[in-house]
Amino acid sequence: MVGSALLARLREAGLSAMGTTRRPEHVNEQCLHLDLAEDLQQWRPPQPVAAAVLCAAEARVQPCKNNPAQTARINVEGISQLAKNLQAQGAFVIFLSTNHVFDGSVPFRSPRDSCCPVTEYGRQKAETERRLRQSGAAGAIVRFTKILGPRTLLFATWAEALRRGQSIQPFSDMMMAPVPLSSAVSALLLIAGRRLPGIFQVSGERDVTYEAAARAGAGAMGADPRLVMPVKAAQAGFDSEPLPLHTTLDTETLKSALGMVPPSVQWTIEAAFLNPQLLSGG
Repeated sequence: MVGSALLARLREAGLSAMGTTRRPEHVNEQCLHLDLAEDLQQWRPPQPVAAAVLCAAEARVQPCKNNPAQTARINVEGISQLAKNLQAQGAFVIFLSTNHVFDGSVPFRSPRDSCCPVTEYGRQKAETERRLRQSGAAGAIVRFTKILGPRTLLFATWAEALRRGQSIQPFSDMMMAPVPLSSAVSALLLIAGRRLPGIFQVSGERDVTYEAAARAGAGAMGADPRLVMPVKAAQAGFDSEPLPLHTTLDTETLKSALGMVPPSVQWTIEAAFLNPQLLSGG
């Protein structure tokens, strides 16, 4: 989601940019083949690049829990080797990370806080962060909370069900601090354009439960609030990894270095239900 939106924004701005894909049928002059599960020792872009944004990952918590070795091959080994190859060519590498590098015990984690993941996905991201920092090469780590875009399936499904008068079952005990896709893309563009090193964090200003988000969306749509029927995550089989009490991140560096403040959580949620295209800046 983030990679395709970023590539589209770069091309709209008239900048020279290339993407990658692991699907052979999508390979062309502007989209290189790259599979993070393969041996990348010899992989190089056809020409040196000024900045590389590493968006690809297995970003779902459950698959990482169920297949730690397979997903670490992508999220740790593949990304680390790719970054090494690109940095050797002089590229400024930007790595997309997550609030899951923390345990969620306290809100608004600082970029200076030590990583303390409690999920396999978080451990993989934290390990890749560690390797990139130890490489000594200039680069950036950008941690995101939940990103909502025009094609975020969960919210699209909820909105459609509510329009049809059907009930939805959001989790009452799972938290998020959502930001729109447009904020994610804007932050990455600014960091890449200025080649700003360090750790940046993009987060909504408060945590909300998925239930609260669903109720806010239903309210914005004028839907019957009785259609929102919350359940516990364990009832849907999402109890194998700890659920964070907080997902918010401290965004002070985002404000001071980039002059960015993501839209409010309320705006992001309402846009996801009422006009999802707004989430991409459209």
